[in-house]
Amino acid sequence: MKQRRPALLWLIAALSLLAVIVWLSDSNEALFYRINLAGHALPDAVWANLTLVADTLFAVAILLIVGCYYPKVLNQSLVLLILGTLVVHGFKQGLDIARPAAVLDRDSFYIIGQVLKNHSFPSGHSFTAMSCAGLIWLNIRHSGAGVAILVLGFLAALSRAMVGAHWPLDILVGSAAGLLVAWLSVALVEHWGWLQGNGQKLFTAALLTLAAAYLSIHQDGYPYTDPLAILTSVVAVVVAVVRVWAPLPVHVRRAFRRS
Repeated sequence: MKQRRPALLWLIAALSLLAVIVWLSDSNEALFYRINLAGHALPDAVWANLTLVADTLFAVAILLIVGCYYPKVLNQSLVLLILGTLVVHGFKQGLDIARPAAVLDRDSFYIIGQVLKNHSFPSGHSFTAMSCAGLIWLNIRHSGAGVAILVLGFLAALSRAMVGAHWPLDILVGSAAGLLVAWLSVALVEHWGWLQGNGQKLFTAALLTLAAAYLSIHQDGYPYTDPLAILTSVVAVVVAVVRVWAPLPVHVRRAFRRS
């Protein structure tokens, strides 16, 4: 939806401004403590499952489901995956900033699940959650559902502080970068016709179907997440089979008859 793109740019600007404020005020550590401790008014299972929502395999399963109903999302998802990998891993490997568990006293904050110490900036989970949410928001027709998805995406990003894995600055920059790459992915597919082909759609659908199937056995290192992972995996694969793979032979035969 083209009318939503300016709003997304404003959201990117707001997150970027907050990141600059946190950086210039040197409040990253203090803000981490506040967020991490406040979050534990809720059960660990809530934050563990929200972190799963920000996992790449979970995100691609959701993109697969949405792409089965909005096929151009499949083309955009392929661009998103390529750009996202370059951006996140380029910064993570190049900067290698320490995570909270490598800097702070282990008993001074909560950690849920695995203890991570390296490659903190930016938050890859935050990038994934917000890029996926942004891409969906730019495509689905129901604006209320789109806003709810953006809110869920940011809660998933915020969960990275709740589980003790990331600084607020990591989350803000990762979230802003994710939204920006989502915006770019939509713009690039729209601008370059060769990115809109059915071949790319089928390739991406196959890639996402395999990833969604693997989600059911994926060990993400967090407790309480298996039921949601398995349910999402099954739903995504079933939707893909019904909407894409089962009808495919019929479409192929029709194409041959026309040619």
